[in-house]
Amino acid sequence: MKRSVLYEKVWATPMTRLSTELGISDVGLAKACRRHGIPAPPRGYWAKLQAGHQVEKVPLPNPQNDAEVQFSVVSPEMRARLESREHKQAEWLKDHRQTAESKAPLHFAQSLDDAHPLVKMTMRYCHGIPGLERKWSKRSLQAWNVSNDEERPPYAQHGRYSLLSKGCLNVTASLNAMDWVLRFHATIFTGLVEAGVKISRREALVRSRGHEEKPAAIEAAYKGESFELEFSEGYKRTTLSDEEVLRRRKANEYVPTYETVPSGNFVFRISGTEYQARKQWQGTGEKLEAKVDEIVRALLEFAALQPHYREERETAAAAAQREAERREAERRTSEARAEQLKHAFAMAEEQERIARLRGFLGQLDERMPELQEPYKGRLEVWLRVVRAELNAKNAVDTMLTQCLTVPHWQTWPPAWWPADPDAKTPEAEEDAGPEAR
Repeated sequence: MKRSVLYEKVWATPMTRLSTELGISDVGLAKACRRHGIPAPPRGYWAKLQAGHQVEKVPLPNPQNDAEVQFSVVSPEMRARLESREHKQAEWLKDHRQTAESKAPLHFAQSLDDAHPLVKMTMRYCHGIPGLERKWSKRSLQAWNVSNDEERPPYAQHGRYSLLSKGCLNVTASLNAMDWVLRFHATIFTGLVEAGVKISRREALVRSRGHEEKPAAIEAAYKGESFELEFSEGYKRTTLSDEEVLRRRKANEYVPTYETVPSGNFVFRISGTEYQARKQWQGTGEKLEAKVDEIVRALLEFAALQPHYREERETAAAAAQREAERREAERRTSEARAEQLKHAFAMAEEQERIARLRGFLGQLDERMPELQEPYKGRLEVWLRVVRAELNAKNAVDTMLTQCLTVPHWQTWPPAWWPADPDAKTPEAEEDAGPEAR
C-alpha cells in the first residue's frame, strides 16, 4: 500500500477499525504510520467530527515520498490465539480490576517527609555525595588500596550516579534530577504499600572470591509474588561551543567537541520472575508523573497474572520435555534397530562363510586318498579338529545370543524391542511373502 493511500485511510477510518480491516493490530498500524512519517488523528478527533465540529486534518509531510508501506500481517490462527489469551487474562484479572477501580488516584508527592525508609536513606546518601567526591579527590596514593566502600563516591557516568551498591534504591540518575526521582519513588511506594505490597532491599548474594551470584535489587513482594524495581535516567550528546572547546583544550591536549550529559528522560522498570510479567515506562518526568497510578495497577495485575504465567510456562516446559524425551526414545530405537540390521547382515555373511568352509572341508575329504603318508593321516586328524572346533564355537550362534540378550547393567527389553511384540508391521508382512498372509 502506498504511503499516500494509507494516509487517506487513516484519516477516513478510526485506526482500531482500520487495523481490523487490514488484518494487523492497532499497535502495528500505529508503528507503521510513525515509521513512514504519516500523521494520525489526535485523541478526540472522531468524537469532535461526529459532533459536527470543524476539525483540522494534518497534511501529509513530504508527499513526494510516496513509498510502499509494508505490514506484518497477523495470521487468523495467531490472531485467534492472541484473542484467546487476552480473554483468559481478562478472566484472571476480573476480581482484581473491580477492586482497583474503587481506589482513589495517587497524588504526586511534594515532599519526602512521609516517604518510605529506602527513599529517605537514598536522600541522605545523595546529600553526602558532593562531600565524598571532594574527599576522594584529595586522597593520597596510599589510600587507593586501603579505602573502604563507605569512603568512595558512587560510580558516575555521563553525569549520572548509580546508587544501588550503596544500600539505596536501584537508581541511576543525576543529582539535579534526584529530588524528583525520589518523590516519584515515594509516590509509587505509597500506592504499593497501601495495597499491601512490601518494599525491601535484597542484598547481593556473594560467592567465593567476591563474585556476585545474584546482584542486589529493590524488591516488591505481594501475595507470594516478587518483582524487582529499577529506575534510570538516559543521557544525550551535546555540542560544545568553540569557546568552551578552546578553554578545555588549554588544560588538556585533546578535548572532543561534544560532551554527554543527563537527558532528562527516564525509564522505570518492573521485572517479575516470569518473563511476561515485565514492563517499563519511559519519558520525561511529566509523562511519568501521569503514569503513577498505571504503574501501581500494573504491578498488582502482574501479581495476579504471574502464577498463571508460571503455570503456563511449567506446563509448556513439561510438554517440551516429554516431546524431547519422545524424540530421544525414537532416536535410540531407530539407532538400535539399525544396529540389529547390521548384526543380521554380519550373521548372514558369517553363515555363508561357514557354508563355504564346510564345502571346502568336504573337498579335502575327497582329496585325502590321493595323499601319501604321513600327510593322509595328518589331514584326517586336522579335518576332525577343525570340524569339532567349528561345531563347538559356532560364530553365528554367538552373535545371535548377543542380539537376543542385554548387558548385565540393563534390563529387558532393549531399545529395539517393539511396544507391541505381537503386532505385525506392514513391512514385516511384505517380507513374509503371500504364503505367510
